[in-house]
Order: sequence, then structure tokens, then C-alpha cells
Amino acid sequence: MGAVSSIGVVKSTGDFRVDGSTIRGNSTVFEGNLIQTSAVRSTVQIGAAQITVLPNSSVQVYRDRTVLESGSAMVRNDSQPIEAATLKIAPAEKDGAVLVAMNGSNKVNVFATSGTAQVRNSAGFLVASLTPGMGLAFSPQAGAAAATQMKGTLESTSGRFYLTDVTSKVKVELRGSDLAKFGGKSVQVTGSVIPGASAMGGASEVVQVTKIEVLSQSAAKAAGLPAGAAAAGAAGAAGAAGAGAAAGAAAAGAAAAGTTVLGVGVATAVVVGGAAAAGITYGSLVAAGTVSAP
Repeated sequence: MGAVSSIGVVKSTGDFRVDGSTIRGNSTVFEGNLIQTSAVRSTVQIGAAQITVLPNSSVQVYRDRTVLESGSAMVRNDSQPIEAATLKIAPAEKDGAVLVAMNGSNKVNVFATSGTAQVRNSAGFLVASLTPGMGLAFSPQAGAAAATQMKGTLESTSGRFYLTDVTSKVKVELRGSDLAKFGGKSVQVTGSVIPGASAMGGASEVVQVTKIEVLSQSAAKAAGLPAGAAAAGAAGAAGAAGAGAAAGAAAAGAAAAGTTVLGVGVATAVVVGGAAAAGITYGSLVAAGTVSAP
């Protein structure tokens, strides 16, 4: 039998565990190793990627990905995504860094500490795009992989309609009837992704609209959008009523999260200088040398 080759190394200033065995200092890492930290963080180096496993956290490491089991971890370099609760999170550029924290078994907080970051679902579709210093909280919804409920300003170009969600920053192409009358207005759209449809205009997906409503002035202001109409509840429908009811029900469970993209609830989690994911503050990460000061 041939020898099993290592995929990297892990080091720490204190104790950590690899597959249940306590180790101090450093250790070789092999495919599928479970690394658990105690009171201090550990750093895993796999090729060009660096994964910082924060205190009281656990990850399972592979050559092409890191699976966050509990606690928090940060990855530098876009070659090594972090998987957490069905989501795939990675810096969008070579020298970027992103912090991921589990908040229970099905809640994930993501903080782009350096450069931009992307969050995708298990099928690889874009759920959110984070700019530096931006933090979002995610709640994957079981059985609602195509459900989408977004807020933004409806734009029209060359006869096509687009919406960039104010929370997730994901841009989608919209399809449905009577969309033109909502052009330039702040709206909430409910619908479902059309599998295999080719999106235009830089959009990531095509959404079949089942319901669209103009946001009231107060709702638009709360969402950080320009007020599109004074009348609260002004609405129009697009698509089949039956499909609208189904999509609305699928999105309802994540309504409190602010928006739903491909069955994943998305809400604002943190801002630079505020409380970061899982109780970690941005200032404490800078002080620990885990995150570079702006």
C-alpha cells in the first residue's frame, strides 16, 4: 500500500486536537482530518490558502475545501472555500479574506474582512456578494431551493428587467407580465429561479416573478431604497396565481431575515466597528492579528 500524502500543516501557540488526539505546537494535516481548537486559535496552511480556526471551534479539512462544524474560521485566498450549513463561502479574489461563524446548527454569519466575498448554495448558485467590511447572516431553508424574495429598484435595459437585491447585492433578471409599469420603482419581488435559463446584463440568475409590489415610503426607507410610491401596499401580479402562492409560502419562513435568495434567508449581520459574527468584534480580531486594520 502506498503512503498517504499530507495536504498541509496546522500550527498553534497552544493545544489543539486532530481526530481526537491532543497536539501542541504543530502537526501534519491529511485529507479529512477534524481539527478542534481550545482556548487559542490554530492556523491551517493548505497550499496557498490559510485557514484560521478561532478558539473553541472545529473544522474538517480537505485539499479543496474546509467544512466548518462549529465556532468560527477565517480563510485567506480564493482557492479554499469554507462550507457551512449547505453554503459555500469564499473570498472572490486571490488575497481576500472572509470570516465565517456558525450560530446554531443552521445559522451562518459571514464577514468580508478583506476584499470581496461570495456565498453560494450547495448547487453553486450565487446567494450573496459581500463587499469589504460587509457582514450578512444566512438561514438556509429546507425544501425551498428556488424560492426568492428580494427588495430593490426595478431597472429596464433593452426590453429586459433587472433587480439588484438591497441586502444580498445579488442581481437577477426578472421575467413576468406587466413589469414595465414598475420601472424605476422600489419594489419587493417574489418568485422562483428558472432552472437552466441564461441570465443577461450581468445577472446571476433568471427569476420568474409571481408577485411584485411597490414598497411604501416607510418600507423603502427602512430598506435603504428610494421611495417608489406613497401608497402602502400598491401591488401588481405577474405569473400564475398558483405558482405565486407556492413561492410566497416557501419564502414566508425567512421573511424576518429581510430577503430570500434561492431559499436562503439573508439579513444584515455586522458592520465594520460593530459586533461581528458569533460575538467576535472587529477590534478584537485586529488586536489578535487575525484581521488587518483598515
